[in-house]
Amino acid sequence: MKFRIRRINVILLTLLLVQTLNVNLSLGQDDKYPRGAQYFLGTNDQLLIKVNIWGFVAKPGQFLVPSDTDLISLISFAGGPIDGAKLNSIKLIRSASNKDKKQKVISINVKKFIDKGDDSIIPQLKPGDTIIISGSRWFHFSKYLEVITKIAMLAQVYFWIYYYVTKE
Repeated sequence: MKFRIRRINVILLTLLLVQTLNVNLSLGQDDKYPRGAQYFLGTNDQLLIKVNIWGFVAKPGQFLVPSDTDLISLISFAGGPIDGAKLNSIKLIRSASNKDKKQKVISINVKKFIDKGDDSIIPQLKPGDTIIISGSRWFHFSKYLEVITKIAMLAQVYFWIYYYVTKE
């Protein structure tokens, strides 16, 4: 009986060691092959990647897009740019790779692409890319004027009330 218990203990201890080694080995492999989990299979076995788009587009958010998608296609998937979008300075934040260990921020002039049709300006997207489309200066200036106008209207109402109350 003691022999069986010892044998079971040895087997359990061996399994525990093997499991620990597998966890450590798999952690080491993640450093070597980190990108595999960032790809997904879509319908018709199409390879998909997750990318984010924020800012001045009709439908900002996270999208699963085909792996060969470029920036223009992603903006189109997101419903296109909305009024006030600054197309001459779109930021692409590329996730850190194992080699670099830091994120890259790339500025892309989509307005130049629209004017000249030069495809070399538009990058292919990679898994985890984040696109940020900010508002133009005119858009921010008009929003500032809108707030000032509302404050002026409130002040005018206040002074009318004050004038009619103190008139008597």
